[in-house]
Amino acid sequence: MATELSALAQSGERPLGDSSGSGPDAVPTNLELKRSLDSLRIAREVTHITVIDANALARICLARCLDAAGTDFSAASYATVQAWQQAHDRKATAIVLLCAVGERATEAAVKIDVAQAVHIAPESRVIVISDREEPALIVEAIDSGAKGYISMNTSLDVVIATIKLIKAGGTFIPVSGMLAPQQTTSTRQNGTESLGRPPGRFTERQLEIIKRLREGKPNKIIAYELQMGECTVKVHVRNIMRKINARNRTEVAFLTNELFETA
Repeated sequence: MATELSALAQSGERPLGDSSGSGPDAVPTNLELKRSLDSLRIAREVTHITVIDANALARICLARCLDAAGTDFSAASYATVQAWQQAHDRKATAIVLLCAVGERATEAAVKIDVAQAVHIAPESRVIVISDREEPALIVEAIDSGAKGYISMNTSLDVVIATIKLIKAGGTFIPVSGMLAPQQTTSTRQNGTESLGRPPGRFTERQLEIIKRLREGKPNKIIAYELQMGECTVKVHVRNIMRKINARNRTEVAFLTNELFETA
């Protein structure tokens, strides 16, 4: 082992903090350590991370930063959830980072992409990264199956720490997500205010689905009417049932009577 390590040290790889590659205290970079461990066939537990972002430069830079952040990280990037779905290694993904900039992109990530990612790889843990921090979006992301929500104002060190926390089974919600979502003007105009529900118990999208469940509509029709994927509807229905401890769609209709009795 000592001979092999000496050979690696003499291979000319540039150590971190010493551009000349010499010096008694030279330490290899994380990428060099990965190659060294692989060449020596030393087993290591790898966290496979998938970065999904429509912005090519942003996703490639983030993936490379994460790949170089530690010997136990391996990152790949894709433009869309569909592109990742076609990849052969999606089942090995431990963490999925859904990155979105702007209100429209964030809403699409929260309302569609999170549920699709959970459906594609149920064992993966999904984290949304966005510049939008509205409590309602954060709550809906968690309701849809995300395990974390990170602001783009966060440092890379916090992102790495959050990934490790969520991989270990935790959940990360920013302080803004702990605040009760405020009712918007559109919410009041749509008459949702009269439902008398506790703030944050159901998202607006979930209320739309509950209303159609009470009408006896199947998932396919609900998906068509709300212009969303059928698998996304299934995820929402499962989350609704979990919230109110319902065992089937009939119980959902019965247990939500109070929400609609004055509507």
